[in-house]
Amino acid sequence: MDFINIKPPRTTGGTFLCLHDHRRPSYVQPCRRSDPEINKCIKNSFNYIRPYIAKGLTELKTPPLEPLRIEELAMENNAGAVRIKALFTDIVALGAGNYTVKDVRSDVKKLRIDMSLGIPRVETRGKYEIIGNVLLLPVRSNGEFWTEFSDISAIAKIYGKPVERDGEVFMGIDKMLVDFTMKNARFKVKDNVNTQNVLGEAINQFLNQNANELVQEMRPAASQSIAKLFRKFLNDTFSNIPMRLWLLDD
Repeated sequence: MDFINIKPPRTTGGTFLCLHDHRRPSYVQPCRRSDPEINKCIKNSFNYIRPYIAKGLTELKTPPLEPLRIEELAMENNAGAVRIKALFTDIVALGAGNYTVKDVRSDVKKLRIDMSLGIPRVETRGKYEIIGNVLLLPVRSNGEFWTEFSDISAIAKIYGKPVERDGEVFMGIDKMLVDFTMKNARFKVKDNVNTQNVLGEAINQFLNQNANELVQEMRPAASQSIAKLFRKFLNDTFSNIPMRLWLLDD
């Protein structure tokens, strides 16, 4: 099962002010390359900036994490007994901004950062369209969906690269990998095509009885989509903050 497209909301913003006045913004806690506890420093920096990015930083062109709005997410599965195409739109997620970075391992020379995170709860809602076949039976549905995930543990691997622009050096995000686990998941859909209450309740019962299996099957594709979304988010952030403002030379 693969996510084939993901579109965050369109955003607008100005040029980062530090390019002009050379001042470090208040939400940036710098770390020294030579610090023997630089991993702890980077962890604290990511946790310190959390309330700022939760609200969004227009000067960095980063949309709010709380709530996180995703314009469009498409999914397609062409193998096995379930062969479907699904499109999710107008997605609103609550809880992503309540992350906690628990551990960091870094190689600042290579601009490589690995971190483990925890998120207590994420709730999403939006619209969906599904067409395909399940066990050779045609399925066509559209409507509204709601999900809740709790006790989420995630690993993010960030591969950076130096990018020179306008006499400054920034960190670009060359690649990002994400994996996650969770303890609990709940689903609910409101089907506008199959309006019979019995069928609607049967679908919801099936989703929740098989929630863990569904999450496990979708995890690789979901991990790719989450990594793609947050790679753009981090690129928007780091590409507007010169490295000299957050990673200090000796």
